[in-house]
Amino acid sequence: MLITLYQRPLNTKICFLCMVLGLFLAQGGQGQEPANTNQADNETLPGEQDETIPGSNTPTESPYESRAIRDKSLLAQSLPDETLWLDTAHGKILAMHRITEAKSNFGTLILLHAAEDPQRWPASLENLRVNLPRYGWETLALALPQKTPPTIPARSFSSSSQSLENSEDQESQDDAPMSSIASISSSNSPGISRELLITAYLEAAVNYLTEKNQLNFVVLTDNSSAYHSLTYLLSKTDTVPENDDGIEDPLQAIIILNMQHQEPLTKNELESVFGLTSLPMLDIFFTADHLQQQAARKLHRAVAMRKKLENYQQVALNEQPQVAADDFQSFLVGRVRGFMQRNAQGIEMNKESPEDTKSLQSSK
Repeated sequence: MLITLYQRPLNTKICFLCMVLGLFLAQGGQGQEPANTNQADNETLPGEQDETIPGSNTPTESPYESRAIRDKSLLAQSLPDETLWLDTAHGKILAMHRITEAKSNFGTLILLHAAEDPQRWPASLENLRVNLPRYGWETLALALPQKTPPTIPARSFSSSSQSLENSEDQESQDDAPMSSIASISSSNSPGISRELLITAYLEAAVNYLTEKNQLNFVVLTDNSSAYHSLTYLLSKTDTVPENDDGIEDPLQAIIILNMQHQEPLTKNELESVFGLTSLPMLDIFFTADHLQQQAARKLHRAVAMRKKLENYQQVALNEQPQVAADDFQSFLVGRVRGFMQRNAQGIEMNKESPEDTKSLQSSK
């Protein structure tokens, strides 16, 4: 009995000490866990630090001045066989030259459209640009400044989206020719009028064709660019059929596509455009024949009769189906091709010169 009474308090004390020690160890372990967690968060792998720091702390500056310049540069990289940069007094411009796919070369069709981005050209113009070379007509497309440039609202970027855009621009910077990007012309250039830009663009295009000895071309322009572009080209065209050397002027015919019905040509502008009576002209209307279009068509026809144009044709394509860019048998391609074959077809001939180059002389 004495032994039993003596051992019971001893076991109670041992159990109490074990409980206290267990609680102490549990509290100590919980206090050390946050420190270990923070240490694990601060530890990064060797490759992780390089990926996070450039986007958040040191954003890369974009190599392009605007989105339009970026789009043109990417277009030039995607179509290296068709795109070229032309030098002008106001920088470089992007042009799209598609050579003939036939045995004969009848001439070049210069397409002019008031759109800063060639990717946004309407399907009708792209249909002509791509498919006319199948029939012996080369195409040279130029995007001219718009009469009213669209305003792009400013946007605020978060750190993640800004980091993503900067990384994409950095990848594009490695592939794009920096010498071309740095001097690309834009219609938003301060202090430069639209008329001066169009004149510089056309002068560069004509000089390019002259260097290639392409001395027989037709100009196709929309109504928004018709006044400035044709005023310049007609000022460089002689009123006599042939020059002293027996070779006709390069400009053989004019095609006007009345696509921007919100920018109709005025009476004074039409009198300037219809200034050369001997030059064949095809005047095409696309939109529905409502009252506004009826008035525009009557005005065009009246000015043409008053200016006594010898070969003026007006066509309304109201009932035609929508043109697809890859349709090489579209009605528009056939109509434009037939007009050029009758009025502007040239034949390739050897030019007697020390350089033994080639030129195109009209066969009319």
